[in-house]
Amino acid sequence: MINGFWKTVISLFLCSILLFVTSCSNNQDDEKLETHPPVITFDNGTGIYTVKVLKSITITPVVTGATDPVYTWKDDNGKIVGSDLSYTYSPKVTGEVYLKFRVDSKNGSAEEELRIDVVDKMVPSVSLIPLYTTYIGKDVTIEPSINFTEGAEYQWTLNGKTVGSEAAYTFEATEKGQFNIQLVVTNEDGSGKATTSILVSDKPEINIVFTSESMTVPQGRAACVAPIITDTTSNATYVWQLDGVIQQGETQPTFTFTPSQPGNYQVKVTGTDGEVEKSATQTVICLESDEARYYRAPTSGSSDTRITVFDLMPAPGQFVGQISGSTQAEANRFAEKRINEDRNYISLGAWGGYIVVGLDHSIYNKDDGYDFYILGNAFNGSSEPGIVYVMQDENGNGKPDDTWYELRGSETGKAETYQNYEVTYYRPSRANMPVQWMDNRLNYGTIDLGPSFPAWMKENEYTLRGTRLKANTRHQGIWINDAYPWGYADNWGTDFDGGENPNADVAGNGFKIENAMYPNGQKVDLRYVDFIKVQTGVQSQAGVLGEVSTEVFGFVDNQMEKAPATLQ
Repeated sequence: MINGFWKTVISLFLCSILLFVTSCSNNQDDEKLETHPPVITFDNGTGIYTVKVLKSITITPVVTGATDPVYTWKDDNGKIVGSDLSYTYSPKVTGEVYLKFRVDSKNGSAEEELRIDVVDKMVPSVSLIPLYTTYIGKDVTIEPSINFTEGAEYQWTLNGKTVGSEAAYTFEATEKGQFNIQLVVTNEDGSGKATTSILVSDKPEINIVFTSESMTVPQGRAACVAPIITDTTSNATYVWQLDGVIQQGETQPTFTFTPSQPGNYQVKVTGTDGEVEKSATQTVICLESDEARYYRAPTSGSSDTRITVFDLMPAPGQFVGQISGSTQAEANRFAEKRINEDRNYISLGAWGGYIVVGLDHSIYNKDDGYDFYILGNAFNGSSEPGIVYVMQDENGNGKPDDTWYELRGSETGKAETYQNYEVTYYRPSRANMPVQWMDNRLNYGTIDLGPSFPAWMKENEYTLRGTRLKANTRHQGIWINDAYPWGYADNWGTDFDGGENPNADVAGNGFKIENAMYPNGQKVDLRYVDFIKVQTGVQSQAGVLGEVSTEVFGFVDNQMEKAPATLQ
C-alpha cells in the first residue's frame, strides 16, 4: 500500500500527535520536524479524475506537513490558473487535461501532476463476481464494483423479478437451487449492467483438496501432508492411507511420516462429516539425494544481496501498475533490476501477493543471530506484514519447485490466523474500478483505491493461497497499521533494525531459518535454504491510503562469512 512517499504522510501525522506525549518518541523537536518537506496526496489515490464536458469538477488535494503554505495551480502551458487549496475546472471540450499543483512553505516545497479526462458521457460500468456459493440460512450481500455513480439509480432483479433498488443487495438463502441475479445501474448518460448467480446448497459440505499433485522431500526428512479442508463441523473425522494401508491412530487433518527409502508414496485422506464423505490424494516423492548434496557454499565472488527473481505475482493494488512487463519473465527481470540496481521497492498488492527470490548461494542456518534480512520501510504506526517462507533446492535443478516451509511468527497458531487460506480476485469491467474478491470461507469484499491487475495477467480472475493474519488496521484521526511483535517482513517488530524510523527509510527485519515449520506447526530442521518467498499477510484497507500491501526493497544474507564450504 504505502511506499516511502505515502509513509511520509502518516509519519508526519504520527509525529505531530506523539509530540504532545513523547516528543515523537525519538526526541525530535518542532524545529527538526519542520525540516521535512510537505507532502501532497490525492483522495482517489491515482491523481486521475473524470468529468463530463460542460460540467465542473472540484479537486482538493490533501497537503500534509506544510508551514505557512502557498498554493499554485498551473495548466499544461505553465500558466497559473489558481492559488487556493481547491481548484474547480469547467471543461468546454473533450480530451485529456494535465494540471500541476504546487505547495511552497517555510519547510520546503512539493509538486504533483494530475490528469483530468474530459468525456462526452459518463455511462456506468458494472462488475459482479460471476458466481457465489452459500447454503440455506447463510445470506449473501452483493456489493458491486461500479464507476460514475453520481445520481445513479439501481435495479436488482432475481430470476427476472425486481427485488432491490439500493447500491448493494442482500440475497436471503431460504431454499436450495441456483438463482440468477442482474443489476442495472442508470444515470443521465445511460445504463450499465452485469449478472451473477448464487448456488445454494442444503448445508455446508466438507471439501478436501490439495493445491498440488505431489510434494518432495530429501531422503531422511519427514513429509507433512496437509490438504486444504473447508466447510467442516467439529464432528469431522479423518482416515489416512499410505500406499493403500490405513494408518492406525492418524486422525488429524494433517499426516506426517518419514519415507523409508527414495521413491513415490501415495497418501490418501478421507474426511467424513455427518453423511458427507470426501477424499483426496497426493504423491510424496522421496528424493535419492540427502540434504547436503545440493548445498551451494558462497565463494569469493558471491553477493550477499544480489538476487534472482524466480516468480512475482502481486495481488491487485494501487502500486501494482508500476511493475513493467507483458510476460511473467519480463516482470521478473523488472523486479530484479528495481531491487538490485535501482534500490527501490516492489509492492506485493493486497493479501496473497508474493515474490520468490534466491541468491547465488545457499543461505546457511547459523548457530546464532539472524540468518537473513528482508528490507522494507516500516515505522511506528505503519506495518504491512509479509509472511515469509523458505525452500531448499531439494532436487538440485536450481528452481523453486520443491517444498515451502513457513517461518514461525508471533501470530502462528492463533485462532484468528488462517492457514490454507485462498482468495480469488476478479478483474473489473474497466480500469480504476474497485477489484472484487472472494475467499474460501465465503467472505468477499473489494480493493477500492485505484487497484490494477498485474500487466502480464491475461485471465479475468486468479487465485492466491497462503496464510492470512488478522488485520491490524485502525482509524484514530489518521489511519494506523499496528505492528505484530515479530516474524514478518515490512513490520515494525522487535526484529526490525530501523528504530522508530519516522522518515520511512529502508530497513530490515531479521529472520532465522530455525523458525521453519511444517504445516502442523512442528519444527523442521533445515541446515540451509535456497529460496525465499514473501507474501502480503493481511487483507485490509486503510481509507485514503488504500490497501495494506507488503513492500520489499531487498534481501541480505547475514553473516555470509560463517557459511561452511561443505556439509557433511
